[in-house]
Amino acid sequence: MKRLNALLALSMVAVLGCTVEDWRRSPGPDDAVGLIPWFATMKAHIATPPLKSWCAQERPDCRQPVEGTVPITGVELALQPAQMTPGNAAEVGRMFSNPTERTAVSIERGKDRYDIFCAVCHGVQGAGDGTVSAAMGGIVPSLLTDQARGYPDGYMYGIIREGRGLMKSYGARVSGDDRWNIVNYIRVLQGTAQ
Repeated sequence: MKRLNALLALSMVAVLGCTVEDWRRSPGPDDAVGLIPWFATMKAHIATPPLKSWCAQERPDCRQPVEGTVPITGVELALQPAQMTPGNAAEVGRMFSNPTERTAVSIERGKDRYDIFCAVCHGVQGAGDGTVSAAMGGIVPSLLTDQARGYPDGYMYGIIREGRGLMKSYGARVSGDDRWNIVNYIRVLQGTAQ
């Protein structure tokens, strides 16, 4: 009985004395299965993550989204920050067309998102007089100028997504639907919404 207790105590010390690294280094069931030739290929194979985008590798046989579509899931149309210049406004505007109607719900949601993400720089009324603009010497542009009014909705969407000039990208912070809602709200601020 003493030997059994001693053996039990010794095994408890061995088990409790092991670190996580020790457990990870010790052979496990996966290692044993890997010794069987038939299963070895399952253990050491090239893993392809589910739904991996081959388009990211710029393959010529890659399926691109249909022109003019705005995905609700998955990968958005490619757009580079360098494209976000006023000279490219019409081109970018053709890439993205506003799928969100200017309804009261969209405008209210846009106002909410605008107040959270945009007003700090562009001001509550869009005049470029937000608190950050004041701290930076008033360099944030007004959204109420004729030039800003003339931008296509898709270009404004692209600016929110990719950024432009000193404005950083908000693509990771603001969802695609909310970007369109913000554009709709900016149109209300500009007085160009119907």
